[in-house]
Amino acid sequence: MSEPSVEILYEQVRALVPAQPAGPPAELVSVAPGIRVLALRTPTLPPAAHTNVYLVGPDAGPVAVIDPGSPYPEEQAILDQVLARVPPSAILLTHHHGDHVGGAAALAQRWSVPIAAHPATARRLAGRVQVTQSVADGETVSGATAIFTPGHAEGHLCFAIGDATIAGDMVAGIGTILIDPSEGDMAVYLSSLERLLARPPMTLLPAHGPAIRDGHAKLREYLAHRRMRESMVAAALGATPRTLREMVVEAYRDTPRALWPLAERSLLAHLVKLGREQRATDRGDGRWSA
Repeated sequence: MSEPSVEILYEQVRALVPAQPAGPPAELVSVAPGIRVLALRTPTLPPAAHTNVYLVGPDAGPVAVIDPGSPYPEEQAILDQVLARVPPSAILLTHHHGDHVGGAAALAQRWSVPIAAHPATARRLAGRVQVTQSVADGETVSGATAIFTPGHAEGHLCFAIGDATIAGDMVAGIGTILIDPSEGDMAVYLSSLERLLARPPMTLLPAHGPAIRDGHAKLREYLAHRRMRESMVAAALGATPRTLREMVVEAYRDTPRALWPLAERSLLAHLVKLGREQRATDRGDGRWSA
């Protein structure tokens, strides 16, 4: 039986976990020098209900638009009203997930601007969104310097502007970050967190939720949490092979039951990492043992 896609899992969780109320229409807010944010409603993972669109550039434009993720016409219209005052010069994508790219193609067509992303993101989006400019690690595009941070997604980029870093889905100000082994890698994600932590102090600007002023503290928190979770996953392994459904009850006992379908994907990501380290064995029938 094939594994459920991330999108299907998101739908299952959305049916069980309430998102934040929609609230009033989004307003443009300055979060760092040369960076403004507009939180638009997207089909993202609850409890988040919005994805932050970041505008990078001078007050009068032109600006780079990072992650125009809303597929909803009424939300796209809000962004268009802002761009009528500060015209865009380019669209930058942190990665390929739908809540980050849902409005990119329409925006590029309306404003005749290029879409820039990592080559791995372009491959993932082939046939859905046409990426017209490739962005490599360390390259500066429209005033934003790309930092290659795979793990959540193979082509994930963060963008550094001065003392701020637009973090995509490396961290979240609300909700959680899913590492799904069908398109992510837990070990690589942890290395990407370490890479960000090795950079100078920064404000992290996540895709979901408010700015995180002490970015290093948040990165250390994320690393500690993942290590704690890995120890719980390792403890759930035994000599007798067990299924993900059996292990999730123990390894994610502090997680609401409604989130267990997603937790099973994260659990599997941890197991794959442990398997590479010869600390877990995949029995090949959906069961794992120590």
